[in-house]
Amino acid sequence: MNAARHAMEQLQTWPGLTLGPASCGTGHALRYAECEIVHFHSGRDADLHLTGRVIRTLGDQLGRSTAIRLLPQSQWVTVHLDHDRDADTLLGLVSLALRAHASCTDASAPPCNLNRITFPDRNDQYLQ
Repeated sequence: MNAARHAMEQLQTWPGLTLGPASCGTGHALRYAECEIVHFHSGRDADLHLTGRVIRTLGDQLGRSTAIRLLPQSQWVTVHLDHDRDADTLLGLVSLALRAHASCTDASAPPCNLNRITFPDRNDQYLQ
């Protein structure tokens, strides 16, 4: 089982998270109340609606991860899921996102990072 599917299946067991289509039109979303928390766009990438406040607070730590990409002015982070440890990172960040969205009543999320992020093959770094 790939890391993205594993993470999605684990998250579906969390209380309050429900699965449905992603509002961007690609893949699946997990929602908490009315808020989309995470989009699974492919077998390797997920966008997480972490909120601007959390991203500003954790920006330096998030930026150090080879699995995470940030876009300026985006409230979403993209997590590249190559390994189980990347899925573990996503699960921890979803926990933070749920706290950030605890009082969610608005279903309109800002656009996710779909098609705005690319990841180099992380295995290439070991070939050099």
